[in-house]
Amino acid sequence: MSNVGIPIKLLYEAEGMKVTVEMKNGEIYRGMLLNAEDTMNMTLSDVVRTARNGQVTKLPTVYLRGSGVRFIALPDLLRNAPAFKKVASMKAKMEAERASGGGQKRKRDA
Repeated sequence: MSNVGIPIKLLYEAEGMKVTVEMKNGEIYRGMLLNAEDTMNMTLSDVVRTARNGQVTKLPTVYLRGSGVRFIALPDLLRNAPAFKKVASMKAKMEAERASGGGQKRKRDA
């Protein structure tokens, strides 16, 4: 898990919470995120599936393949996730370096 990006870390933080997943084929799944993988494959429980035609189906468990995911709606509770705090501190550090002229400037060849 050390080499994964911020979105995947947030997905791991959402385990045990209700999420909504829209697939590339237009289906929408809403349920409790049981397990997530680096590839965005995930297992949901107590799922409500909405088909493209609007038909709603309740399913006990669903395994979704990450390559078919269009987007994932995560709970607002994750706005305070540790992954975001790390990004904010890195951004502040980079802005401080930029303001102090800490970056190397390239010389132009005439």
